[in-house]
Amino acid sequence: MKYLIFFIAFMGVLPLGYILTLNRKYMRYAFLAVLLPVMMFNQVSINFFSHETYRGTSRGMEVSLVYLIALAMITGMLILYHKKPFMPDGGSKIYWIYFLLCLPSLINADNTLFSWFELGKMIMMYIVFICTYYYLYNTRDFSTVMIGFGIVATVTFCSVVLQHLKGIHQANGLFPHQNSMGMFMNLIAPIFFSYYFNVNKGWKRFLFAGFFLMASAACMRTYSRGAMVCLPFGCAITTLLSLRYQFHMRKIQILLPIFLLCFFGLLLLLPNIIKRFENAPRESLMTRQYLAASAWNMMCDKPFAGVGLNNWGIKINPPYPYCEYRYENKRIAKDFKEGIVETSYLLVGAECGFLALAAFLSWLGYYYIAACKLVKRLRRTNLFYIPSGIVGGLTAVYLQSTLEWVMKQQVNFIQMMILFAALSILYKYNGKFVSGEVEAAI
Repeated sequence: MKYLIFFIAFMGVLPLGYILTLNRKYMRYAFLAVLLPVMMFNQVSINFFSHETYRGTSRGMEVSLVYLIALAMITGMLILYHKKPFMPDGGSKIYWIYFLLCLPSLINADNTLFSWFELGKMIMMYIVFICTYYYLYNTRDFSTVMIGFGIVATVTFCSVVLQHLKGIHQANGLFPHQNSMGMFMNLIAPIFFSYYFNVNKGWKRFLFAGFFLMASAACMRTYSRGAMVCLPFGCAITTLLSLRYQFHMRKIQILLPIFLLCFFGLLLLLPNIIKRFENAPRESLMTRQYLAASAWNMMCDKPFAGVGLNNWGIKINPPYPYCEYRYENKRIAKDFKEGIVETSYLLVGAECGFLALAAFLSWLGYYYIAACKLVKRLRRTNLFYIPSGIVGGLTAVYLQSTLEWVMKQQVNFIQMMILFAALSILYKYNGKFVSGEVEAAI
């Protein structure tokens, strides 16, 4: 039945997405249909060859409504607006180098099907990137992108409130895990804050201020230690960049009420935050250390190809020797299953080797450097809020990824791809924005 529903949706979504791209007004709604389903990603996705009990970053050949609509939009835009580059910037080229460097890991994979799950996900993510790039190239409609994220933050906050009323201690909102929600809000909250802080007029300033407060509250309510530490740091980076490149006394006045609101909000959550840090089990830290050591063992044993993409869940368990501490602590059991290393970077290195890790870090670094350069280039434009917010958000997410692997979860991966595409357009065509040739900016 689920396959029948999928193919009915497939036959309907593709032509509908194409029709919506015929008109720029409707194209906006089509793009919102790409972004908003991340709130219910599991409900609008289907897993082919599903292995739901597998402890890995991908558990099936997942096809989501997000990908179908993005593919339909790409098809429509290619027909209407003629040929566009498949790899429009240096970051996309590095991404495909990273993809190719993951392929040798299949040699060492015990289950190559699991590896293809992850490779398929990477292809789907690039479809989202290209869709966003073409959409912004043709419309310059950054406002819809940011408001779409604001809708996600608002609905998630309402879900968190409901979970709080039900007595759920660590809320995950509409996300697969509280860490996923924390990372999602860490990336987007500094952009909301940057809009309110840097755009001088218009009712949207207060709308984005509300988005920021809701995203921050949802992030804090996860009680994810990594998210709670990284969010203030990311917002501080955005604040410093804003004061450095667009200083105005009005901003000093704005900071006081924002600081007070955040301070009183923090006071409400402070008892539970303190309890979260004080009562964190010692075994949690030890497990993180053991898994990190295991990842390093894998990297040293298979330095060029790793142990197999998306094969961590197999290679961390018996009969493989990488997790030596289990034998010392007699933790091994017949049905023993170890978790995933809580560091995105070590996970990539363990599964795919040092070269793939270098490509992965280069890909992340490319867009971080691009955002930093755009802060200076767009400092006299209304679009300054985007790079200054993204620098803060990426700083928070990259730091959080040293503590959690959820960067590779679909919803967080999609969010990054959309913002990377926005950076790519701004970086490639920033001269037009600076000269004032493009006015449909916010």
